[in-house]
Amino acid sequence: MTFFTEQEFKTKYNITISNNDLWKIEAASQMIYSQVGLRYRDPNWTADTVPTPIKNASMEQLRFMYEYDIPLIDYKGRVEAGDMKNELSSDYSTLALRILANAGYQYRGNPLNQNMGLSLPFGD
Repeated sequence: MTFFTEQEFKTKYNITISNNDLWKIEAASQMIYSQVGLRYRDPNWTADTVPTPIKNASMEQLRFMYEYDIPLIDYKGRVEAGDMKNELSSDYSTLALRILANAGYQYRGNPLNQNMGLSLPFGD
């Protein structure tokens, strides 16, 4: 699933995606999709049909990945490479998450099951 095209990204951020990095479009889209509440998700979204805030958050997530070069890793904590050491606190752009929240796709004001989960009618 890809929520934006290479050209849309280049137009917005003036960053060219190399052919070796085209997979990052899907990775950023998947990362943002995982943050969208279950009630609001549509697995059939494409770059043409995805809501604009989700598209913008996905492009911001890729920009964040390029700017900070944070690897997609499965753990949090200390990242070390030779003499370089850094505490890794997030692999998500806080701006991308704010875009989602401000558009109502990631509202956390209610308990999780009220705004993120699916309603299951019993007894109907």
